[in-house]
Amino acid sequence: MASNAISRRKRNVYALLKASLVVRATWRLAKCLDKLRSQVNELWPLRIKASDGTIGDAAHQGRESDHNPWVIDGDVGVITAMDITHDPKHGCDAERIVDAVLQSKDARIKYIIWNRRIVNSEVSPWIWRPYAGKDPHTTHFHLSVSAQKPLYDDDGPWSISSE
Repeated sequence: MASNAISRRKRNVYALLKASLVVRATWRLAKCLDKLRSQVNELWPLRIKASDGTIGDAAHQGRESDHNPWVIDGDVGVITAMDITHDPKHGCDAERIVDAVLQSKDARIKYIIWNRRIVNSEVSPWIWRPYAGKDPHTTHFHLSVSAQKPLYDDDGPWSISSE
């Protein structure tokens, strides 16, 4: 019951924000995701970035998505999701990155989607489950982070390495 109330409240907030997105052109990426992207780019500078993404496209804007700036920090919308391209040819192996991040059980993680599976920090915590969404996430992994400012703006390093 409480979950339904939270979901309903989130949908209401989302509807208000969606209506205000026409006016709200200012958004930023959560600092922790910017840190992850910087680490990935530093470790694998030649990686392909074709499936990288932060701000939602038209398809994302039509639904509830952490790629939309629904978290508000002052006057700015915060994107709390990011996609990183799977490019093992150039060293950026999504499976290895996801495994490392998952093993850390980092408090910033909300959920990860990769290769037709989803893992969440709250629902069946840290256990992979099948993912049957429209995009199977086989060309990139998706990382959503907490909507709590101390977590989404924690720019400490992520537990990833090139080894």
